[in-house]
Amino acid sequence: MIQRIQTVYFLAIAVLSAITFFVPVANLYDPVNLLLYELDYQGLVLAGGDEPLVLNNLATWSLKVISVIIPLVAFTTIFLYKKRVLQVRLSFINMLLMFGYYAILFICLIQGARSMEADWNLRIPAAFPLVCVVLDWLAIRAIGKDEALIRSLNRLR
Repeated sequence: MIQRIQTVYFLAIAVLSAITFFVPVANLYDPVNLLLYELDYQGLVLAGGDEPLVLNNLATWSLKVISVIIPLVAFTTIFLYKKRVLQVRLSFINMLLMFGYYAILFICLIQGARSMEADWNLRIPAAFPLVCVVLDWLAIRAIGKDEALIRSLNRLR
């Protein structure tokens, strides 16, 4: 059953989440000093340079941790194809982690914008966790269909 459609969904979640980890997800623009900062896995850093970290606190650390956990959970869920109920539970947990990712992302952006009096905007990779939520929901539906199929086959015996 590893060749089911939910495997493709979970693999896409793992890939998109890994991309989100390595690519900057937001920018902060300081109009006073004309500086551009990026929020990525290192924290809030000056764009285009090897400058030291501007903001690296508990919120950015928790953003890193969640960004690592999401693809790991999605990838391990692929190999639990014999335990469909556990797959559904892990998918719900992963979905909650993705919503938590957004909450912590906005906390980081608001903290950084307040401390530097800067304007922030999201980049395209910031939408990847939302796409992952949709893929996770599709995977849960596919797992439910598999479970219903197995139960109907057991009734026939």
